[in-house]
Amino acid sequence: MKVKKKSIFNGISITLIIIGFLFRIISLSKNLSFWNDENHVSYFARQWLTSGNPRSSFGTTTGLYQIALYGITSISFWLLGISEFAGRLPSAIASVLLTILLYYFTKRKLGEKQGLVVAVLSSFLQIQLAWSAQLRPYIWIQLLTFSVLYFLYRYLNESHKIIDPNIIWSLVLLTFATLFHGTALLNLPIIVSVMIYKSIREKDYRSLITLPLFVVLFSLLVYYSFPGNLEIIIYHISTFYLSTLHYRVFITHNYLWLIMCASVGFFALYKRNRELALLLGGSIVFIFAIAIFKINPNYVRYSLPAFPLLYILFAEGVVSIIDKVSKKEYLRWTLVILTFIFLSFTGKFSFWPQYYYSINADVRENPIVDYKLAFAKIQTLIKDKKEVIIMDAWNDRVPWYLPGQEYIFLIKNGAGKTDPVFGEKMIGTIAEFEVEKKSFLSGVVIVEDWQSQTPEDLKEHIRKNLKFEFMVQDLPYNGNDHWGISVYSWGI
Repeated sequence: MKVKKKSIFNGISITLIIIGFLFRIISLSKNLSFWNDENHVSYFARQWLTSGNPRSSFGTTTGLYQIALYGITSISFWLLGISEFAGRLPSAIASVLLTILLYYFTKRKLGEKQGLVVAVLSSFLQIQLAWSAQLRPYIWIQLLTFSVLYFLYRYLNESHKIIDPNIIWSLVLLTFATLFHGTALLNLPIIVSVMIYKSIREKDYRSLITLPLFVVLFSLLVYYSFPGNLEIIIYHISTFYLSTLHYRVFITHNYLWLIMCASVGFFALYKRNRELALLLGGSIVFIFAIAIFKINPNYVRYSLPAFPLLYILFAEGVVSIIDKVSKKEYLRWTLVILTFIFLSFTGKFSFWPQYYYSINADVRENPIVDYKLAFAKIQTLIKDKKEVIIMDAWNDRVPWYLPGQEYIFLIKNGAGKTDPVFGEKMIGTIAEFEVEKKSFLSGVVIVEDWQSQTPEDLKEHIRKNLKFEFMVQDLPYNGNDHWGISVYSWGI
């Protein structure tokens, strides 16, 4: 009877995970426009596929920065053709792998009900669906961060050795994660902290002499993640932020229910598995602290690696509360179901497939426009025109949508500079704009209709003195998240 119950339970959980994967595939099916940062990855993946080298047409490389994401995307392009679907599919697959790992780990270490709760959260929570349908590295960092912590937990429990295969695996996964994005380096202090804790627990301090090797590893990963640019490295290391407004809104308006129940789960887990509770809870606090005070307090995506850990503690919190309410098994399962019915009213779950899950559903921080439509119109506009220049408010859109087209980057403090990645000229004043305008018979200018990198006085000058061509606003199937760009011209 127990075996049959277990089989039924596994069948339900696997079905939910498969449905979650189908939700992600459906959201990729319309090939909706890449947004700014997605253009960057897709461009270098295309370069790798077509030229055999992830270099820009300007001849530069970004070092180790996102090199793994470039490579995986180029393989997907090679297998499926160059499209938005192919670019985003690996993220969807990584998201499902994460859900499977979370489910089996939680089920084995905490219990069946906790495993089911985690599977539902990871499969249908809006924030997971949205970021798993993006050509961005954050789902991969979630997956690899959780994998690092999994091996750290094994490291604490499988042997008394300070250096063992589990700590080696955690370092290998850390290195791999860094190849997706430099922010994955936040795992290194977690690894070092666990090593120090185990050394104290085992009263074996000799192995701590290996810690300088971690400093060397950290230094090399940082250096090559920023193409050897010491100025940028020093800036990032020395800069700290004190603003918490963005994250306060993010947490209190959207995920207070998750944080509070995860807190209950931490104390409940602490009573029966102290080391696991501290590993999960301590990592969550550390990731949020680094995201807010060290990386950038205005972008909540840097805290995403903490969310799978929150799901585990949330599941433990929900089940611990339900277990205190009733001793009857059928009633406990009923209360689990009622919990998700209640949580569905938070607006943070999607239990019906959509063509687009907004990454701005929690905090509006990423400009999402139908760039594919906009650049198709621009291409028609400049067809058969000679010596036409395009001016854009971002540096990676033109190389992706209009490869080979000459363009200028309109950016604050850009005077006399050249973009080191794509090689385009950078300007940021009205005077510079007028000089460039006189140098070309015709041109097209893209103006973002929000506070952007282009100075406001320059944008207003363009609006008043150039011919308005058209506006493209919003992304199809994303009607609640309004963004727009306006296109102007001269000589056309």
